[in-house]
Amino acid sequence: MSKVIHIDPDNPSAEAINLAATVLRDGGIVVFPTETVYGIGASATSCIGPQEIIDIKMRPKNKPLPWLVESEDALEMYGVEVPEYAHRLARAFWPGALTIVVKAASVVAPEFRDDRGTVALRCPDHEVVQELIRASGNAIITTSANTSGLPPASSFAELEERIIASADLTLDGGETLHGTASTVVDCIGPDPVVTREGAIPAEQVLAAATALDA
Repeated sequence: MSKVIHIDPDNPSAEAINLAATVLRDGGIVVFPTETVYGIGASATSCIGPQEIIDIKMRPKNKPLPWLVESEDALEMYGVEVPEYAHRLARAFWPGALTIVVKAASVVAPEFRDDRGTVALRCPDHEVVQELIRASGNAIITTSANTSGLPPASSFAELEERIIASADLTLDGGETLHGTASTVVDCIGPDPVVTREGAIPAEQVLAAATALDA
């Protein structure tokens, strides 16, 4: 049965985080706030969680789910042949509202890659999600918590009742900071390509990719 608990997005209680982390470790589905929009996620080690998310969201099966990760180190942990400009982007915008697409390493199961063999990674700037990643011990495979084709939820009030009912646990953190999805940048070629402009303007992303580190 689905459960909803309130959580302080800036200072989440250990009890709430531990409960959500237990659900994730046990292969369950959790809906939670991020700084962009509400997400619906499962542990990266879950065998059935990602498929459940796809079914709940009614998402196309050929569209892999992004991963929420703890730090820039994830680029080398889950990616291969990662260009230096991708690291520059991570240093400039992580934690934050930028999703970086890289060639997937062998630790990323085939069902989590697109037809080009890539994986999408984001290090969120949100205390709840960061603590969930640490407490559960794994990256979180996630997508926005809405029916595919409908607007994402920028607050708990905007979540569809069907989504809440389908999850094992929902964390009510009120409104999100940005209220819009992350910007997505493809980093598998010689130059970055912004494939979705979201909370971070494309021009800022492209400028940071070519800037030399101080």
